[in-house]
Amino acid sequence: MHSLNPTYNSIIWIKTNAFTLSAWVFFLSITVLVLVFYLIRNKLQRNKIMDFMERRTETILSQNTKIAKQKEQLEEENLKSEALLKDMFPNKIAKILKNKGKISPEYYPQASILFTDFVSFSKLTPDLTAEELVDNLNLYFKEFDKAITENKMILIKTIGDSYFAVGGIPKKDWKNPISTVLAGLQMQQSVKQINTTKGIDWKIRLGITTGEVAAGVLDTKRPMFDVWGSSVNVASRLQEAGAPGKVNISEETYREVYPFFDCEERGDIDTKNVGKISMYYVKRIKKELSADKEGMIPNKIFWQYATELKTRAPDYILMTKEIVKLIKMNLPKNIYYHTEKHALNVMNAVEFLGFGEEIYDEDILLLKTAALFHDIGFIERYEDNEEIGARIASELMPNYGFNAEQIEKVVKLILATKLEHKPQNIMEEIMKDADLDYLGRNDFEDISYKLRREFIENKVINSEQEFNKMQVEFLKSHKFFTDTAKSWRVEKKGDNIKKAIDLYNSQT
Repeated sequence: MHSLNPTYNSIIWIKTNAFTLSAWVFFLSITVLVLVFYLIRNKLQRNKIMDFMERRTETILSQNTKIAKQKEQLEEENLKSEALLKDMFPNKIAKILKNKGKISPEYYPQASILFTDFVSFSKLTPDLTAEELVDNLNLYFKEFDKAITENKMILIKTIGDSYFAVGGIPKKDWKNPISTVLAGLQMQQSVKQINTTKGIDWKIRLGITTGEVAAGVLDTKRPMFDVWGSSVNVASRLQEAGAPGKVNISEETYREVYPFFDCEERGDIDTKNVGKISMYYVKRIKKELSADKEGMIPNKIFWQYATELKTRAPDYILMTKEIVKLIKMNLPKNIYYHTEKHALNVMNAVEFLGFGEEIYDEDILLLKTAALFHDIGFIERYEDNEEIGARIASELMPNYGFNAEQIEKVVKLILATKLEHKPQNIMEEIMKDADLDYLGRNDFEDISYKLRREFIENKVINSEQEFNKMQVEFLKSHKFFTDTAKSWRVEKKGDNIKKAIDLYNSQT
């Protein structure tokens, strides 16, 4: 019945639809709320993400900055470590150590060892503070560093007041004996200069030898580049046996450097634990080969000469020693002028004249060899001594490594010393002038006296007066051949002629 009532049905419809509408509104509200919630949450999440990303970006940027700084620091430390490696080790060794981490010791057939030590060091330093002591040592050691660097040597180490350096390693160099002696001379000169400038009086002994060594870095807790071998001990003993201000070298070094330096033979010197060592003092670079008055700096000719003599084969040093000894032991007692001393004088003269004539090659050694043998014939006979000397030279020179061509040249030079011989080339001119070099020197009177005594006792002349007359006539007729002898000997020879004439006139 109610279904027939429109009003009632409308009310029911309204109530039903109102409920449905309310449900939809509620649902929509919930949906909106949910959407709003999700939107808010998403925004919050995006904000969080953005904050996180910003913070992360800042962190990354900060880390990148730190990494860049660390990289820069690492590069600086790397440069420092490389610099330290270079200070501690030679470049070649430093590179190997950097790449491989270790290096095996290497054999070197020829290196030159240099040791220095301050004389009476403990007596020089009692009144100095530790800082003053180090400052003073640095003055000298910095100059030593400069000398060895310029001469391509390396510092092995300093031990207290001792300084230990080596030439010829790790890069092998045939010039290392020459360069090491140059460094030694320059080091001694620097000591003198420091003493003069600072008003102090520290002096060093300095020893050098040349020989085979092993060098490298041992695999130890504190690795260092070092050198081993008997040559190290010999150099140390040479330093101990040296004198303040001197450069003391072994015969092994002398054999390599004698053409370039003025040296003084010391003979065999007893040393602790090593025994007798043949020693020489190096005075300076030879004048003709020096760029300065003191003889500390080589000129261009020095290295030209060194290069020319690089491949020489003869054992010149041993030959000189043995031939001088042979002459000394076998000369008759009535020989006063034509002795081993005359041979050595002529050897010096041919070198002086040869350099003056711009000869800087093997010919200098051949001239010196001819000078060594030119009067050896007197051990057999007074007459025809030149032919005898030439024969003895040709017999003995092969023993010392001279070849046939070199021997032939020397024989001709010996025969050129005959008074009647006319020189055929510059070598013979040098030989002739060197043999009579004393005619234009300050020691003319002393040598003339020895020659006169020899002539009289060997029946060449009968009296002093006869000798004096013959000498005056010879001096007046004699002429030097080379331009060098004419420049350096003619003026003094004129003075000697006057002395000879005065002596002769005083006896007539």
